[in-house]
Amino acid sequence: MNDLTTMDEPVGVNQTMRDEIRRVSNATRARRILISRSMTILCGLALAIAAVPLFLLIYQLIRRGAPELTGTFFTQVPQTPTLIAPNATGGLSNAIIGSIALNIYASILAIPVGVLVGIYLAESASKFASALRIIAQTMAGAPSILMGLFAFSFLLQDLKVGFSAIAGSFALAILMLPVIVISTEIAVLNVPNTLREAGLALGAKPHKVSMRIVLPSALTGIVTGCILAISRAIGETAPVLLVIGGGYLNTWQPLNPVSALPLSIYENAKSEWPSQRAQVWGAALVLVGFVFILSLTARIWASRKQKVSN
Repeated sequence: MNDLTTMDEPVGVNQTMRDEIRRVSNATRARRILISRSMTILCGLALAIAAVPLFLLIYQLIRRGAPELTGTFFTQVPQTPTLIAPNATGGLSNAIIGSIALNIYASILAIPVGVLVGIYLAESASKFASALRIIAQTMAGAPSILMGLFAFSFLLQDLKVGFSAIAGSFALAILMLPVIVISTEIAVLNVPNTLREAGLALGAKPHKVSMRIVLPSALTGIVTGCILAISRAIGETAPVLLVIGGGYLNTWQPLNPVSALPLSIYENAKSEWPSQRAQVWGAALVLVGFVFILSLTARIWASRKQKVSN
C-alpha cells in the first residue's frame, strides 16, 4: 500500500506542474503575442528605413548614370572640354583599365600571403600567432588613407619607385590583407577536427594535412573572402589617391602612372564643366556594377560549393 502511494505521488506532482504551466501560459499568451507582433513590426520598419536610402541611391545611379554609358565612355580617354566644345569629355577607358590592373596586381600580392598567414593563425597557438592576429584585426579597422600614406612614404620616398600602378597595388594589397587573413582563419577553423585527426592517424605530417586536407575543405570560405576583399579594394579612393599618379593613357604597365575609377570620380566631381560632373554618375554606376558582380560571384560560388559538399 505504501509502495502504491509512493508511486502515485510523482504523477500527481507532474500533473500539478503541468496545470500550473498551462495556467501561466494562458494568462501571458496575449501579452507574448503582442510583444512578438510588435517586435516583428519594429524589425520590418528598421528594414524599410535601411532599404529606402539604398534604393534611392540605386535609382539615382541608374537614372543619371545609364545615359553616360555610351560606346565613347568605354573606348576613349578623357578630354578637356572647351568653350567651343563644352560636351567633349571623351570617355574613361583609362580609368576602367587602370582599376582592373590595380586590382589584379593587388590580388597577386595579397592573396598568397593572406591565405598562408590565415592558415598559420588557424593551425598555431603560439604567442607570435596571437600577435599576428591582433595586428590583422587592428589593420582591418584602420583608416584606408593610412595604407596610401605608407605606400607613398615607403615606395615613392624611400625606394624612389615613382607614381605607378605597382605603388597603388601595394597600397590596395595592404588593405586587402586583413580581410583575407581573417576570412581564411575562420574558414580553416570551421573544418572539422576529425579530418585533421584522420590525416594524422594515417601517418601524414602536419603541414601535409594542412595543405592537402584542411585547405581544400576550407577552399569555399577562402575564395569567398578573397572575392569580398577584391570588391572592397576596387572602390577605395584614399589608398590610391597619393600614389598612382593619374594620367590619360590606357596602360597596364606596373611601373607607369595609371588612373582609376575612384580617382576619376574624385577629379571630375571637382570640375567646373557640367559635362564632366555628369560623367561622374556613369563612373559610379560602373564601379557599383563591378562590386555587385564580385559580391554576387562570391555568394553563388559559396552556395554551389555548399550544395555539393552536402
